[in-house]
Amino acid sequence: MNDIKETDIVFDCPVCGKSLAIDYRGAGLTIKCSDCQNDVQVPIPEGMEIDDLDRPSEDQEVKIIQLRRSFQNAQDRIAMLEGTIEDLMQRRDALERDRTEQRLKIGSILEKVGLIETLLKDVSGAVNAVSDICRAES
Repeated sequence: MNDIKETDIVFDCPVCGKSLAIDYRGAGLTIKCSDCQNDVQVPIPEGMEIDDLDRPSEDQEVKIIQLRRSFQNAQDRIAMLEGTIEDLMQRRDALERDRTEQRLKIGSILEKVGLIETLLKDVSGAVNAVSDICRAES
């Protein structure tokens, strides 16, 4: 089994899904898949041009290594942002639960305030009635 080098292009066969690896100098070529034997075009890595293959291999390897590092940094950033999104979604859910609880409490308070208002009207009516009786007797 061949070891995959850091400069190899690794991709999947679009027909059977077999993972394939080829030296970066194979970018843009058509090869046969080792599993299904279908013709497969080797992708050209993002940021690389076919003309780049005419440059010395040392320059190519350095460029590929830099691109892979950039790609890894981008993947790390994506993972970090996905974690941040998950944290924010959990925080949003917690805030939504708190909001629902607060609405229920406010509803209960408003119900009690309405009851107090009704009782105050009843007390006020009773006080007025007693006051009227006291005036009538005097």
